[in-house]
Amino acid sequence: MQIPIARDLAERVTPFSSRTTCQEAFDRFMASGSLLNVPVVNDGRPVGMVSRQDFLLVYVRLYGREIYGRRPISSLMNRYPLVVDASESCERVNARLFGSGLSSPLQGYIVTENGAYFGLGAAATLMRVMAGLTERRAEDLERQRQRAEAANQSKTKFLATMSHELRTPLNAIIGFADLIRMELYGEMQPPRYKEYVADIHTSGVHLLGMINELLDMAKIEAGRSELNETEIVIPEIVDEVVRMMTPSISENGLTLSAQIEADLPTLFADEQQIRRILVNLVSNAVKFTPPQGDISVVAETSADGGMRIAVHDTGIGIPADKLEKVLEPFEQVENSFTRTRAGTGLGLPLAKAMAEAHDGTLCLESKIGVGTTVCICLPPSRLVPSIPAESRMTDVA
Repeated sequence: MQIPIARDLAERVTPFSSRTTCQEAFDRFMASGSLLNVPVVNDGRPVGMVSRQDFLLVYVRLYGREIYGRRPISSLMNRYPLVVDASESCERVNARLFGSGLSSPLQGYIVTENGAYFGLGAAATLMRVMAGLTERRAEDLERQRQRAEAANQSKTKFLATMSHELRTPLNAIIGFADLIRMELYGEMQPPRYKEYVADIHTSGVHLLGMINELLDMAKIEAGRSELNETEIVIPEIVDEVVRMMTPSISENGLTLSAQIEADLPTLFADEQQIRRILVNLVSNAVKFTPPQGDISVVAETSADGGMRIAVHDTGIGIPADKLEKVLEPFEQVENSFTRTRAGTGLGLPLAKAMAEAHDGTLCLESKIGVGTTVCICLPPSRLVPSIPAESRMTDVA
């Protein structure tokens, strides 16, 4: 934190000169109730300072007795002082006293209890109390922030530990179920058992995918996710993902197309994470697109020289007020359609986190009943410039 210097605290108050008359000084103090001190400056050099309180006491004492000595104090009193109840909070009193912006630290206020006089309050004292209260609240907020961070770290560690603990027995369940399903040691009797084993295998694979998402999210939040960067060819990854998703596409009565820009540059990135981003985005599109819908994957260079990878669907869409929510971990858009779709709600948040790990961004556009487009934009620094054939031949020579 940068410590303020005297220059930062200085107010630019127009000074008096040593030739300013006392009448002019009095008029100026009367015109500004918040003016406490005025410097006396000649030729840019300070030669003294006039204190409001000392000046008025001396100035008025010379003539005040003759003019007001026999009059009642009501002739000089403030007829509309601030009166507060003894039970009012200091925040409320502070807001009433300084809310108009006309009060000064010398201002006072009257405290009453049950309508009767109780005591007198000073603005300067109130200001000190408010400063202390603000400091204590800042300390409380800092402690709460530290506790929240500690709780979040504990949650992340718990998720990571539990995910590992669950994956070990689950891999065994999936492996043995697959072994039995393939009938490597003989035919199962009765045949219905084969259907049960197939269900066990399918459920296990689904559960393992959810656990992997939890583990990936826990690693990213804990800052333990590392990139294994290599030069990757995006069209090959898109083709692989399209083939992988073909069974789901056919089963749901959808069509999937890919539009890849010709001569798309090679990308320097983590191949596993880029593939995971595409799988998550296409899986989301399949999950929320009704039969006869269309899904398209686009990969192209962007206007800024980077790369844009987008997945567009003609699904149910996302309400405008939920676009930010679906990018938060474990959040799902709740309506009668999406509640029937299983999942952790980590697909988009994981894709967003992985894109940001590559110095990129995830953009989401959607319209109810029309569809959704999710774009991953990677910066130009991630693209590997192509080397002309002539240069490669020269290098070899």
